[in-house]
Amino acid sequence: MSVGRLVKALIPLLLIAAGVLWPLAFRGDSGGGAAVDDPVVITDYDVDIVVDDAGDMTAVETITGEFPSFRHGIFRYWDVVNPNSPRIRQRPVVTSVLLDGRPAPYQMLWEGGDRFRVAKIGDPEVYLDYGTHVYEIRYRIDGVLDPGTVGADRQFAESFGEPPAENSSVFYWNVIAPSWNNQIRRADISVTLPAAVDLAQCSVGRGVGTPCTDLSVRDNRVTFSARDLPPRTPVTVRAGVDLPPPPRAELPWPHHWDRILGRSLPGVAWTAALTVLGALAALLWFRSVLEKSPGFPLQYAPPPGLGPVQTEYIRTESVPNAGLTATLFYLADRELVSLRQVNADQWNIRGIAEPKQWRDVDPVSRAVAAALKVDKRGTEFQAKKAVSAGKKLSKAKTDMATAVKKWAVDSGYLVARKKELWLRVANAVAFVLMVCAFFRWGFSATMWALPFAAFFLCSAASWRDGVGTRRTAAGRELWSRAGGFHRVLATDSAESRFDFSARKDLYIAYVPYAVAAGAAALWAKKYQAETGAVAPQPDWYGTSSTPHTGWGGGTGGPDFDSFESALSSSIGAYTASQASSSSSGGSSSSGGGGGGGGGGGGGSW
Repeated sequence: MSVGRLVKALIPLLLIAAGVLWPLAFRGDSGGGAAVDDPVVITDYDVDIVVDDAGDMTAVETITGEFPSFRHGIFRYWDVVNPNSPRIRQRPVVTSVLLDGRPAPYQMLWEGGDRFRVAKIGDPEVYLDYGTHVYEIRYRIDGVLDPGTVGADRQFAESFGEPPAENSSVFYWNVIAPSWNNQIRRADISVTLPAAVDLAQCSVGRGVGTPCTDLSVRDNRVTFSARDLPPRTPVTVRAGVDLPPPPRAELPWPHHWDRILGRSLPGVAWTAALTVLGALAALLWFRSVLEKSPGFPLQYAPPPGLGPVQTEYIRTESVPNAGLTATLFYLADRELVSLRQVNADQWNIRGIAEPKQWRDVDPVSRAVAAALKVDKRGTEFQAKKAVSAGKKLSKAKTDMATAVKKWAVDSGYLVARKKELWLRVANAVAFVLMVCAFFRWGFSATMWALPFAAFFLCSAASWRDGVGTRRTAAGRELWSRAGGFHRVLATDSAESRFDFSARKDLYIAYVPYAVAAGAAALWAKKYQAETGAVAPQPDWYGTSSTPHTGWGGGTGGPDFDSFESALSSSIGAYTASQASSSSSGGSSSSGGGGGGGGGGGGGSW
């Protein structure tokens, strides 16, 4: 594989890798609201926590606050990463939210690169009444018991009891989260654990902090209070129980990878399995729409009656890129038109045949000649950098493609197979779902793009020509002969020799076919390898500079650049004129307020 083809093949893989891994560049670890002093004052914050034998916690937080005017509600957010066990994810599941004893509307959101789970409580269309309101938030978090050694080296402002046994568990928790933006006048906390508490420790504030108020332990229940907490002041408890640490699901990756891999090992395994299945399904489906090769025994002549475009089309089911050039060369070789170079930018194509001479010409070549109006003796077309010339050449290419497709169907060589086009539909759907997964629209992690990406890549070739049509028995026989002739034109001399000494005139006759196949240089190289002489220039190729004894350059390769450039510049002039005319209808006036669009802004909740 050439370097260019390798780079081309790697581009979609690199784009997919970027689509999957982009969250690493935008970690967004900070979240959960701005660190500001909130005007709402929490007068009472009651927390009731119950931990069961499995280490799962249910909590009820009752928050009484004094609200000023123009407030919609509150938000509560949780850090799903435990700093003492960073491989553990502790995602809260909110089960109920009440406002003044009635169900309150709320939204569950993610912030900080999905590290913070946020409950945004309130109605954006409604302001709360001025005064006191009471919120009750009920939620559950699994896996909150750590091994007994966790936090054993930490100092607390207050302790009660004796250190637990080595095989014990510990509940080490910020019962008042460290980033409340509100002043809290009084907090009352109750923690019920699944076994008797050996040692309870408590601190108000960061570091060692200050002692809690009224810390007490009764069997498996710990209670304490805190007073006059400034904003962003945590209250932390560590309580050991004589209970083996319950098993918890751990992830082998840090939380930065959660948006890529999710929070489940089985999910990663399922994604890997679905990726393999997606690739296999696409490959098998694509294989079902491919035609099996009939075999290509060497053919030293093109199929009788077929021009270069027809020969390439029946071989590849594609209209060749150089089909227009190849057809004009074919007509020149048959002495139906003449080609004469006027200057570096212009070639004249002149009709030199009588009407009866066109009767034996294939319909594709006739369509090109008719489009350029050179199918009558004495008519002439000037291929130059002009819009009018480009328009005719563009029409000739379109007519050529239409004619060759119609010929293949009308002659019974090709039939439609519309059901094969469903693979293209599936490929397009896979692409859309892949992009949605990249941006996590409806997907929990970017890795879910991989099954769709695998299907998309392995079925992308379904957009090539040939899908949706099938060759008939007659078409396959013609395909075999066209493919055998292509071997003679395009393969190494050691594989398919051609006796140019006996058939020297056929080299020039087959140049149009080699041009259509993109093998003109190989065809000339084969001539030079077999004869030891530079490939001859056709008499019908009327350049103004190159002598007719051979091609320029030391490689023996043909040089059709001048003619091809004249056609391309003509078509380019026409294409450019179409593009400029389609973009000239806009308005140049200014104004319109802010310029339109949605705009943006924001403020306090």
